[in-house]
Amino acid sequence: MPTKISLTIIFIIAITLRFWNIDNLPSLNPDEAALGYNAYSLIMTGKDEHGISWPIHFKSFGDYKPGGYVYMAMPFIKIFGLTPFAVRLPNLIFSILTIYVLYKLILLITNNSKLSTLTAFTLAVNPWHVHFSRGAWESNTALFFMVLGLYLFYKKSNWFTLPLIVALYTYHSARLIIPTLFLILCIKHYKQLLNKNTFFSILVSGAICLPLLFSFLNNGGTTRLAGVGLSADRGPLSRSEELLNQHLNFNYYDRIIHNKRVLYAISWGQKYLSHFDLNFLFINGDDVPRSKSPEMGQFYLIELPLIIFGIYFLLTNSKYKPLLFLITSLLITSPLASSLTFQAPSALRALPLVIPLTILTSLGIYQILNIKILKYILIIFYIYSIAYFISAYFIHSPQKYFFAWNRGFSDIVPIIEKEKNNYQNIYVTNKYDQPYILYLFFSKYDPTSIQKQIKLTPPDQFGSSTVAKIDNITFSIPETIPPNSLVIQASDFQFTGQSFKIKNL
Repeated sequence: MPTKISLTIIFIIAITLRFWNIDNLPSLNPDEAALGYNAYSLIMTGKDEHGISWPIHFKSFGDYKPGGYVYMAMPFIKIFGLTPFAVRLPNLIFSILTIYVLYKLILLITNNSKLSTLTAFTLAVNPWHVHFSRGAWESNTALFFMVLGLYLFYKKSNWFTLPLIVALYTYHSARLIIPTLFLILCIKHYKQLLNKNTFFSILVSGAICLPLLFSFLNNGGTTRLAGVGLSADRGPLSRSEELLNQHLNFNYYDRIIHNKRVLYAISWGQKYLSHFDLNFLFINGDDVPRSKSPEMGQFYLIELPLIIFGIYFLLTNSKYKPLLFLITSLLITSPLASSLTFQAPSALRALPLVIPLTILTSLGIYQILNIKILKYILIIFYIYSIAYFISAYFIHSPQKYFFAWNRGFSDIVPIIEKEKNNYQNIYVTNKYDQPYILYLFFSKYDPTSIQKQIKLTPPDQFGSSTVAKIDNITFSIPETIPPNSLVIQASDFQFTGQSFKIKNL
């Protein structure tokens, strides 16, 4: 089949998997709502929800989100309004472009059109990539700019650094993965940097990064790191104290072998290697329900032997050494940011890992397609795997993980708006994450009004804050409900009484 026709079919499949019913599946989560509402606020007032003019990091929930995606979403929200579709559209577009740029990258490195097309197909149907394409996930948008930077680097473009800078402005994890990855690549290809035009572009890129650096150091990133970083995990510290207390009279030697720093280093190693756990990759996936489909890993189970075949192919074909170096570099660097958090393995933070594993998968397919019997078996298993994923994601996830998908807010907010003036108090459950931002989003609340009254609660142990009250709406339910109140509660919890009206979320 001609390459153009193959690519056309691949992109039709990719677009269908990513765009179908995107307004409703998944339900909008608080992080997406924060990105969208702050973009809306900037359009309307030139300030974010906290009244800060054109920030680099957004203080939403107190975790200081990078601003890149907010600014990317602004033109789409201006055109389509404040809707889930408008907020998600930038990432959806970039996810499709990632497939195309990866195709071009593999073609550039290998000069093998068939392998490049297989790589595009493998990423187009990959459940990990599809999952994070269907939402306003900054990690997936940053991934596009990382792959684009790789392509320009291998094409020997002097300005390969510019898309990398965009990625740094878009997602926290990129700020560790990308500099490390390109340090490795630049050491290998150091002669490319001797070009004066390339050196000039690096200087310009460094200057563009300065505002990001200043904002990061001024709470823009350090607050987030303190909330989710490895040091937020008190386990190694508690274990160190426990081991020391087991010695009747511990001495200097005991302090060395049970040092908390050693235990944190061991913990980091475990978290780093957990991203290569076969259970994570092929069986159960991420522990976070919002980042997975039920009874599935991040890759199809059929892709495990394909990756093994791909590794063997790379190691036994010397002409693919440049590709081997790229894949190895990506495998080493992709889990770095995620491993430095207490929530590892993380499909979200380690998303760049999808690229090297996808390439290895396509290399395995490339070999098997030359064996007639295995070729048809592979096609059957792939069709079954894709069908299973479609069922798991579109049918079972909304039902099994409804609590993680924040289902119901889009329906309940119009009721709150309708009844707002009929009740003295409205109480909304805080069982689900950050209900206030979902209310702001779906009500299209006047940004100038929220800027005057917004007040974050003290940060919790993870550095996250929320807004407890807007107007007469309190985002928690007290034990005693006063008269003339409307209560929006989780459907699995019941109040008794007659002085207030109950609606289930």
